[in-house]
Amino acid sequence: MNLSNFDSEVMLDFNWFLYKITERSNINMGFVDGDYLAENRHGDYDMGLGADVEYFHPTITLDDRMRYIGESISSADMSKNNIMCNTLISHFYGARGVHQSITQSTDPKNCWVDFDKLGQNDTNEINKLRINIDQAVSQGHPIWGTTELHTSIQTSAKNYVIGSGLPRKMHASDVCLWVASFKERGIINCLYSVDHIKYAYKIFMGIEGIGDYFAFHGAASTSVLKQTKYTHDDNFVAPGPGAKYACKLLWPDLKPKYYGDAICFLRENGDEIGLTDNVNFHPKAYNINGLFEQNQDGLKYYGTEVLCCQFGIYLQIRNNKVACDNRKVSRSSVFGESGNLERFM
Repeated sequence: MNLSNFDSEVMLDFNWFLYKITERSNINMGFVDGDYLAENRHGDYDMGLGADVEYFHPTITLDDRMRYIGESISSADMSKNNIMCNTLISHFYGARGVHQSITQSTDPKNCWVDFDKLGQNDTNEINKLRINIDQAVSQGHPIWGTTELHTSIQTSAKNYVIGSGLPRKMHASDVCLWVASFKERGIINCLYSVDHIKYAYKIFMGIEGIGDYFAFHGAASTSVLKQTKYTHDDNFVAPGPGAKYACKLLWPDLKPKYYGDAICFLRENGDEIGLTDNVNFHPKAYNINGLFEQNQDGLKYYGTEVLCCQFGIYLQIRNNKVACDNRKVSRSSVFGESGNLERFM
């Protein structure tokens, strides 16, 4: 298995993709001045690299959801159960500002769902949650992210809530009630006890409705918490569909069972193979108030999987206007500036 033998043209596109999304992030975060241009490496217009076409950045500090978890949820004055569960719904729902939407709070630092009460079947808390969500939906607040498919999460949550009751449609509050059950089932304690992201991944894989994608990204999201013992740069990745697509183009003859190894190869050799050429990992994004032991000054294992996934998506949508439009950023702005996480950060 010679991973150094990759498609050089695809690697050039890969490097350009990383260069452009990094440039865009640096401009959006105010790290650098300049105008962002949606163009490919040949200087031609590229709708897939449009300013509002969303891709998660491989640098974890440039992912506003991860920043929110690390800066706000992790430091909130609430129980460890509430910290973990509020972190989980960040990804299980997906929309930016979802905590504010489903609690009807205008304060991004105080908009938490009380999973302790939900886990105790507190009727008042459950009814309040349903009312808040119904109101949020009626007001057009985003609940579900547009960059992930949530069907398996929604189905498992609905099945848990209705149990043996009469069939009904899924209600968005079901996800919170389902997550609230994780404490009694021992899942929360297990996540706090393991010391490697691969073990957190296995815990998530054992939960109904959570496949590879939400297991790996759920593990990465919770790794940002200062209360957990594993990190996003533990040597382990679980390639998603987009990452597999990118690997297939980079290594056409490589067997899929080695795609995880290939992504680790990219993380460990990005400078040598040209993946990170001219990419400015800006010092202002190196850390979040000292949250990480190591500065985020280059590719990490989780981030490299994210990068491969986003590159794979880009390759599939860059010539499709409808697909590009479907990747437009979904963020809550109805609360004013405090409801927009980019402004909050």
